Order: sequence, then structure tokens, then C-alpha cells
Amino acid sequence: MSEVFQEQSQGSDAVSDLDPLTRMERTAALAIGVVLAAAGAVAVFISRNQAGSVTLLILGGVFMFVGVSGLAINGAKAKDWEIWFGARRRSLIERAAAAKPEQAQALLDVLAILDPAADKDPKFAELQIKILEDRVIEAAQAACGPGERYESFPDAGLGEPLIVVVTEPHGLRVGVFAAYGSGAEGHISRVSKDRFVRRARELDCAGFIFVNGMLHDDDLDYLVTGIEQDNGPVVEVETWQGPKSDTKLRPAVERVRRRVLGAAESAGGHA
Repeated sequence: MSEVFQEQSQGSDAVSDLDPLTRMERTAALAIGVVLAAAGAVAVFISRNQAGSVTLLILGGVFMFVGVSGLAINGAKAKDWEIWFGARRRSLIERAAAAKPEQAQALLDVLAILDPAADKDPKFAELQIKILEDRVIEAAQAACGPGERYESFPDAGLGEPLIVVVTEPHGLRVGVFAAYGSGAEGHISRVSKDRFVRRARELDCAGFIFVNGMLHDDDLDYLVTGIEQDNGPVVEVETWQGPKSDTKLRPAVERVRRRVLGAAESAGGHA
């Protein structure tokens, strides 16, 4: 479902705080730093509030560093003066991207605690989606029984599963999706949902499994209802609450098989 996320992200005018500062911004930061540092230095001699003087000196130093280095500040802790810069966040995200899904998710969880604004970073969101997709693919591969096989589709578009499990003995094809939306609530547009449903119903699959990690329940219900209507493919949903959730997909594959074969037997009995 990567196309859903990309579609929702297009047209955004937001500038990532990971981008280096412009020349004007660096000059302004440097000027502010000089003023604050100078005020702090003067305050040391004429003020009894030494804590305030030290604060001015520290803030002045931070702004001067920003002006010289061009690194944007993501946040700070007032008590121990921990400053977060975009380069630091980017470094942790890159480390997570190179790790295995479980390790990557653990790194992102730690980053989200230390840097609460990280989850608004596009790179953070993209990596969360990649982790979910990797976990879904691994789980679908592990769900194959003896004599069964899987077909992977790394370039799957909207309404196309990441992987298809071909079950035996009947050769039923079960497509597996990683379900997610954009934004904090995980919504996708009505246009995207309709396109998704149309494409999924065109595929040579007897049923589908949605592994829901970040998609809003209303949007998920819309997709399931749309795909199953008028004797369409059956759909089963698995919800993963986090990296420690049970990721076994074989039970869902069996539910799809039973529903498909049961419907076929019922149709044959009425014939």
C-alpha cells in the first residue's frame, strides 16, 4: 500500500527540520547567539541571578553553534540542556533503516521517547511503513505449509498485495496486504479507497489478508466491505498492535481457505 502513503504526502508544503538552515537563518541565529551571550556575560557581573546569567550564556552558545554549523534544533531539555539536532535524528533513523525489522522498531521506539517530534518526520513515517511491510512479508513466507509457495511483489501498487501465498491442495491464492494510512489517525482518501477496491477485485486471488498496523478502522471496514461485496474475494483481518504482537499468519490463511471452500461447496449444493 505504499502508493497510498505517497499520494497522501504529495503536495505538502512542509519543510523538514532535517534540512540545513539557509544563509539568512544562519546569520539570524548567529546574531541572536551573540546578543544572548553578550547579555549573559554582562549579567554575570551586574546581576545576582547567576542561574539566569548562565542560562543566557548557554542559549547564546547554542544559537551561535547553530549559526556556524547550519544544523536545525529539534528540541531541548531544560534541566540537563540536552539539545537535539536534525543530524542526530537522521543518524538514528539511518541506523534503524539498516537493522532488522525488530531492531529497527526498537530504535524508533527509543527515538520517539527521546525526541517526541520525531514521529512527525517524513523519514520516520516512511521507515515505520517499511518495517511493517518487511514484517508482513516475513510472516507470510513463514505461513507457507508443506508443498506451498509464495510470490513476492516488492513493487506492488495500490490495491496489489505485497505477497501472495499459494495454498495446497487446491492452489488457492491468498494475497497479503500491509494496511496503513497517513497522518496520526491513519486515514486514506475516498479516491484511494475506491481505486484500491477496484484493483483488488481484478486480481487472481480467492481471498486477502489485511495486516492492520496503522490504518483507521473506518477505512479498513470500507476496503473489506468493498472487496467482499457481490461475491467478491473473502477478506480476513489481522491487527498488530506493536513489534511484540503475534505475527503468525497461518491461522488467517486457514480462515480464508475455509471460507472460500465453504462458499464453493454451498454453491455446488444449491446447483
